[in-house]
Amino acid sequence: MVNRVLFPGRFQPFHLGHLHALKELYESFDEIVIVIGSAQEAYTCTNPFTAGERLEMIRLALEHEGFDIRRFWLIPVPDLYKPIAWTAFVLGMVPKVDCVASGNPQVIGLYEWLGLKVMEIQHYKPHLYNGTIIRDLIAQGLPWEDRVPKVVAEYIKRINGDRRIINICKVLKKTYMH
Repeated sequence: MVNRVLFPGRFQPFHLGHLHALKELYESFDEIVIVIGSAQEAYTCTNPFTAGERLEMIRLALEHEGFDIRRFWLIPVPDLYKPIAWTAFVLGMVPKVDCVASGNPQVIGLYEWLGLKVMEIQHYKPHLYNGTIIRDLIAQGLPWEDRVPKVVAEYIKRINGDRRIINICKVLKKTYMH
């Protein structure tokens, strides 16, 4: 019987904190189901990358780290904007899981409420490895590359994701400042 864990996140972008969590989960579970949330969102300051781009980031990082990619499921799931409904919706979009792992208290609480076994992941250096902080650094033109796996930084630059964030966030700042 396969021991499978669900690991939901937005991965905007996939950073070293996510990688650290996956290394821990890899040691404890046979398979990891990575749900890429807010799959319909892209080209905004909060969600700059498409679901497909996030899939590529994660896969590149996993392969580069030497993980057996066959032990991972990568599944994009759109938002429903109804947290309880979304958690149940996710369960219908993924293979059966034995546990849900997250560092997000809301996610933990919702899956606990549904009766699933949950595992709280401790954030790894959250003052460094946090999607909001990384996006803010990129938007300000400050160094950010050391906060994501090297292959992810290269990928973001190759798709001009750093320029995208700078341009999108600049437009939003102008809009809200007037």
